[in-house]
Amino acid sequence: MNPHLATALELYQSNDIDLQSLISWHLCHGIVVCNPKVFALCFHSDSNNPEKAVLFKESNTLYVTMCCGNMASGLRVFRNDYDYISFRRDFKGSIRTRLLSMKKFYSKLQ
Repeated sequence: MNPHLATALELYQSNDIDLQSLISWHLCHGIVVCNPKVFALCFHSDSNNPEKAVLFKESNTLYVTMCCGNMASGLRVFRNDYDYISFRRDFKGSIRTRLLSMKKFYSKLQ
């Protein structure tokens, strides 16, 4: 099994959250990335309300629901498609939604 998917499964199971439902939703309405470097669930959103999914053509923000592994490598393919990246760190005890310039975000990762 992909080690990053295994990490996500363990994390969600330990918090009584159905990861299978989240994966299904993201397959229908967002983005699922699973490769040797990363497992990520994301969706298209707008910087004015980043936690709400919108159609890709109406989006300027990549909202990252979950990312395990090498975020820079795993999400690099999307960096020219969005002006912003947004996420929360619920599992780390922070419910604040972060919204960063995609360019600034990638400059910090490298």
